[in-house]
Amino acid sequence: MGFFDLFSKGQTESGNSAGLAKVTEEDHKNAIIKERPDLCKKLSDLPADEVVKRDGKIDITFKGWQICNVEERHNKDDRRLGYLKLFKTRNDKFVCQRMTLIDNEEKRYIAATVEDFPAIRNFFGEDSLAQALYVMLDRVSKEW
Repeated sequence: MGFFDLFSKGQTESGNSAGLAKVTEEDHKNAIIKERPDLCKKLSDLPADEVVKRDGKIDITFKGWQICNVEERHNKDDRRLGYLKLFKTRNDKFVCQRMTLIDNEEKRYIAATVEDFPAIRNFFGEDSLAQALYVMLDRVSKEW
């Protein structure tokens, strides 16, 4: 049973889904968090060329593997509110990326290269989406 299976998709009152509204704290609180192992690779696979987007800075390019991906979706219309991605480089560093959705589909990308697990935790923080990433990371890191 995956992390997503632990959450049941909540039914909400029917609302107007014609237009996209501002993403609120309540949206994040009620969001469904889902692991995306289908987008990840095993370290036994050949490393791939990766490009990690970030706002206001040069994108991070490297050879490595996407090892964790979790996303947060709105429980009303299944619109993605954000995601976290964690990559491992072939030089044993990690690249962290957070995408957040802001009002009306404006996206914000933050990314950094870090050295170790405490730095990963420092980058992502302690919110519910980050906690889901740590659960996935704990499971996949046992295979290293």
